[in-house]
Amino acid sequence: MESYNICFMTEGDGFGINLQPANEETRTVYLELLACFGDIKDNTLKVSSEQKVTEDLKQKVSDFVVKYASSHPILNRLKSKIENLSTNEYFLVLPSIPTDTSEKLKLETYISTLNEFGNTEELQSNFEEKMRILDEFSGDLTSKYNLNIPRNDRRTIIGNAKKESRCCRFCNKTLNEGATFRKVAHAIPEGLGNKNIILGDECDDCNEFFGNDIEPSLIEHLDIYRVFLGVKGKSGTPKIKYKNGHMQVENNMPIVASQNIDRVSDKEIKVHLDSTKRFTPAKLYKALCKITLSTIDEEHVADLKQTITWMKTDDQKELCLPNVAVNVVHIGFSKVPQIANYVRKIDDSDIPHVVSEFRLGSFVYVYIIPFSEKDNVDFSNDENYQKFWNTFKHYSLVSGWRFDCLNSINEVSINETIRLVEAEKA
Repeated sequence: MESYNICFMTEGDGFGINLQPANEETRTVYLELLACFGDIKDNTLKVSSEQKVTEDLKQKVSDFVVKYASSHPILNRLKSKIENLSTNEYFLVLPSIPTDTSEKLKLETYISTLNEFGNTEELQSNFEEKMRILDEFSGDLTSKYNLNIPRNDRRTIIGNAKKESRCCRFCNKTLNEGATFRKVAHAIPEGLGNKNIILGDECDDCNEFFGNDIEPSLIEHLDIYRVFLGVKGKSGTPKIKYKNGHMQVENNMPIVASQNIDRVSDKEIKVHLDSTKRFTPAKLYKALCKITLSTIDEEHVADLKQTITWMKTDDQKELCLPNVAVNVVHIGFSKVPQIANYVRKIDDSDIPHVVSEFRLGSFVYVYIIPFSEKDNVDFSNDENYQKFWNTFKHYSLVSGWRFDCLNSINEVSINETIRLVEAEKA
């Protein structure tokens, strides 16, 4: 359906207004909307991409929305967004928001520079300096990959919000084919603290399978971290039972109890915990991939059919999978889980089609999505893996990475040792 579109980019956000269907009435509304952000000279409406928030602008938008919101409710979103911007804050008005990461990054950096220096003679030189620093940090990564990071600070629905339009991306069933979509499918497990990122296109059967068979391997692997972060899942903060003790949160403080404690010194103790649970390394890898497949743009799912088959099949033999890079990185700490998906946009078989970074707190996993139809290189091979790792310069420049092999299909015990050291007094 044809429509009139206008998009807005602010520092840290972007949104669009879609007026449809395209007819004389919506055209009138569209032109009046543009007039809020432009000037009429010589009977010509001119709208600059660069906009600065003023009280006059907020009033213009408010009056416009009051006039047309009853027939176009979507305009209420515009009013709310503009009202929440600070006076003198800069933003951009665009026909569309770029989907290419390199172009989007340039615009985001430009808005940031505008808000820092204003529309002055210093603007261009400072913008170029910021872009130079970004290029040094990430290399040419944005020329090879598009990056998508779903918002986790607000309700974000991936896929179809309307049930009647849904097709499960894991089994391809629709309502007409017997699928049901009654449950809320969390794109990142709720047990890891995700409340906001929801996958519309996951049927109840697939949701139950992954929730019972796959995701626990990742959730339980992060049990100790969940307690120390005070992560709230479906039943609140976790209480983890061990054969010889337990962990839980009381009054916002982590409590660790064990029958096996070693006093190393007056300032250090070690707490040993023997779990009642076991997990399968290959299922941990599958759980990470499930997060990616739940958050990646739908257009890329078709190339990952073999990945989905692997995720949903009971392993009969051990497969060669790429290593998973693991680290503790305190920069960018977030108490809520985050996922960043890199999708290759060039024809280069030396680098993987899809790479993801999953983070909870300071704990970071970086992993390749295996079995993509757009990959013809074995990234379980050390030489090929190193080429990939060198491409992701912002990771390879950070020390402390551990590269875990998660090929095993055999269950292993989860036994933990926690080292507690008294902090030095200032």
